[in-house]
Amino acid sequence: MKIYINKDGQVLGPFTPDELKEQVYRGELARTVPARLEGAADWQTLESLWDSTPSGTDIPPVVADVAVPLDRLRDPKEKTALIWLYVASVPVWAFILVLVVVGWGIPLVFVGIVWLLVAFGEIWFTAYLKTNAVRVSEKQLPELHRALQASCWKLGMACPDVYVIQHNVWNAFATKIFGRRMIVLFSGAVDSILLKGDTRQVTWLVGHELGHHWAGHLDWSRKIAKLGGWLIWAEFWYSRRRELTCDRVGLFCAGSLKTSQLALMNATVGAQLASQVNMEEAATQWYQHRDEFFVKYRTLYSTYPHLLARLEHLNLAAQEFGMSR
Repeated sequence: MKIYINKDGQVLGPFTPDELKEQVYRGELARTVPARLEGAADWQTLESLWDSTPSGTDIPPVVADVAVPLDRLRDPKEKTALIWLYVASVPVWAFILVLVVVGWGIPLVFVGIVWLLVAFGEIWFTAYLKTNAVRVSEKQLPELHRALQASCWKLGMACPDVYVIQHNVWNAFATKIFGRRMIVLFSGAVDSILLKGDTRQVTWLVGHELGHHWAGHLDWSRKIAKLGGWLIWAEFWYSRRRELTCDRVGLFCAGSLKTSQLALMNATVGAQLASQVNMEEAATQWYQHRDEFFVKYRTLYSTYPHLLARLEHLNLAAQEFGMSR
């Protein structure tokens, strides 16, 4: 597929989609520039052309419809891991209760001080975010905003505040401060995806972080279970299962297994090589090593699933959802 563009009244091209992506990424070309497919007569914006590109071509739409009941998005073992964490928290809560009774309530003063310090830290962080990051909206980074809105619509939830901040690492995180739900995307992750990827890969990243809000991972009920963290294997197990739930939510939002795996590969080998990775070979590599003693031992002390294991779980989730490549 080749594309012509009209830049400053001059028709240029034809270009491949990858060539245009590079120009947009470098800031040499606006997404609103007039464009048309080779052999077509009608002009439209480049962004509109990308969104209307039929399935199976180089640039897929922002999100695809996948008929999956929302109650199936959660990782099947997350609930079991959470129950173990709640059980582990019972003796800690009992100890705190005894301490408060014996101490005539004085320990509550220290609890209050800790709460105030945490609250102050959250307010401090929010003030930093408001003045050093860009909040996504219809007028600010509209492509990200469309991915956010489409994902929230599919999940049946209100849109949280989403910020993009400069940080040259491949990461993002969800947080909840005084009931206000937020997502922070590091520029290293967004830039990496947009350099060689497409909007649906960004949708997977946004959907993954939305998963924490959708699944209630940041609610008070989950914070109560945190006191069971002394049983670190239960804490780490639950943490890994939370991430797998979010991967499944991202897969559901992106609507494509290949797109989701490519987005994840950006975190593994970088944007330049992600599209060249043979997913079947990567899965084989995981199968070859997953039963080794130190791989299993390291898993027990990991808060995140291994990246190659996440590829396998995405593949299994896609099969469960009846999703094609």
